[in-house]
Amino acid sequence: MEKRKNGIFIFLGISILIAGGFIGGGLSDVADSINQQDEETDDSYRLIVQEGTLYMYDTVTGQVWRKTDTPDSEWEADEYLIDDY
Repeated sequence: MEKRKNGIFIFLGISILIAGGFIGGGLSDVADSINQQDEETDDSYRLIVQEGTLYMYDTVTGQVWRKTDTPDSEWEADEYLIDDY
C-alpha cells in the first residue's frame, strides 16, 4: 500500500511539472507577441489618432490629411509639415 501511495505522488508530481512547462511556454508566447516590434515597411504613410481625429501623414512629401473619427466624414488636406513643397 505504501508503494502505491508513493507511485501516485510521483505520478502527480511529474504531471504538475509537465503542466507547468506547458503553461510557462504559453505565457512566454503571449509575452513575445505583446513585446513584438513593428516591422519596417516600404509604406510612406503613417496614421495618427488623437482625440477623435485621424491624421494621415506622408513621410515622403510631408502632406497631412485629417478627418474626424466618424463613418460619414471625409479626408481633408491639411498643411505640409515639410516646407520644401
